Amino acid sequence: MAMRQRMLPIADNSKPRHRVDAKRTALAHLALSAALVTAAGCHQEVDAPTMPDLSAADERLRTALTRMHTGAVGAPESAELRGRLAMAYDANEFHEAAIVTYEQAEALDPANFSWPYYRALLLGKAGRFLPALEALDRAEAIDETYVPLWLWRGEWLRELGRLPEANEAYDRAEAAGATWLAQAGRAQILLDMGQAAEALAILEPLNKKHPHPHQERMLGQTYRLLGRVEDARIAMARGADGAPLRWLDPREDERQQYIEGYSGRLRYAQALVRGGQPQEALRVIEPLREAHATDPTLVGTLAWAYNANDQTDHALEVLKTALAANPSHHRFHRHLATVYRKRGDHKRMRRHLMLLLAANDKDAWAHEQIGHLATQEGQHDDAVAAYDRALRHGAASPANLHHAAGLIEGVRERWDAAIARFEKVVTIDESFTIGHIYLGRCLAEAGRFDEARESLAWAEKLGTHPEELADARARLRNIENGHD
Repeated sequence: MAMRQRMLPIADNSKPRHRVDAKRTALAHLALSAALVTAAGCHQEVDAPTMPDLSAADERLRTALTRMHTGAVGAPESAELRGRLAMAYDANEFHEAAIVTYEQAEALDPANFSWPYYRALLLGKAGRFLPALEALDRAEAIDETYVPLWLWRGEWLRELGRLPEANEAYDRAEAAGATWLAQAGRAQILLDMGQAAEALAILEPLNKKHPHPHQERMLGQTYRLLGRVEDARIAMARGADGAPLRWLDPREDERQQYIEGYSGRLRYAQALVRGGQPQEALRVIEPLREAHATDPTLVGTLAWAYNANDQTDHALEVLKTALAANPSHHRFHRHLATVYRKRGDHKRMRRHLMLLLAANDKDAWAHEQIGHLATQEGQHDDAVAAYDRALRHGAASPANLHHAAGLIEGVRERWDAAIARFEKVVTIDESFTIGHIYLGRCLAEAGRFDEARESLAWAEKLGTHPEELADARARLRNIENGHD
């Protein structure tokens, strides 16, 4: 999950600006002059609107973009129509056409912040930092209070190795309210400069207040530079999920309304469900159902959104209709099993899992679900066997399956087997705190007290699940003192 920061206006206008150079002052005058010229009814001539190759686009997308392009051609002086066309190209991933069209919209209306800003974002995300910064300069001349602008500027300048200028950008971001993200940016600059001790002075208190995987990885890098090998290993384990440090940029979301293509709308809906907005996802994709009622991707996305929105009746209706029309598509059984799992109907869930395995006996997810059902039913041998089949066929989360099997072996007091499972858990994922805790408990039960203490000490350094850790240590003391 990407971490987001609430954006605030500049907090204190009395704070001095760190640098106002001649170029930016000139840009501000240029933007003002352009606004006055536009208001007077004069427009700069630009090239005709560009049109990307739409041969691979679906009919809806071709129709929508062609309509918008025709509108822009018919009103060559309209910056608004040109800008909307650019946003439509952008939202539907015609990025080069969008870059050109944003530039044209800006030429027609140099006082509109959106056109140079959106162009800068596209260029920056493509790694074209110099032209991105040039476009950002023009956006800044129009509105220097927009906080994400300074965060992007700091990141791109750092990528270019222009570290003093990057620091200035983070100063502006902090003055405008983005204190956490600005400090994280400064810490990264210090690391780039090899100043590990100075970076650590920022990162340790910052990560206590705003923990984030990216900052954990920065801490790991810092500790490594300082020779603190074990601390580096722990920090890297905490930051193992790889989430980047990102921020809320409200203007980025404005372009989503222009997503027109079938595949683009599906991707957008899937992103909404992942982001916890299933109702909004349904608003995007329900209108597509009539024309694509049996398309497996649409059916699966609809069922996923309905299920996430607690509309399991609708999810079942969609899936059963699609399965009746295309009984050979075995993936529908996976979606049906998921819906029945949510409804607590284990009998029907198992039926669809078995149909899924009949079509593909190497489906790791189905074997994993069979294992969970067997665990709930107390069928321990069947559960462990199912988890091992899932592992053999490439289960997505092997640490979780070894953990589940380890718990079963622990319940059966098969301590050596449980220890072997939990050792695999923490080898696969050193950040799995509960794995270290249960490994410690099993080692204690097996009388391997020193190893148990070592495992629990590692869990303590990871810093999560304090109650479970306290229980495990109490159990270790009781066993050692003969109070079993």
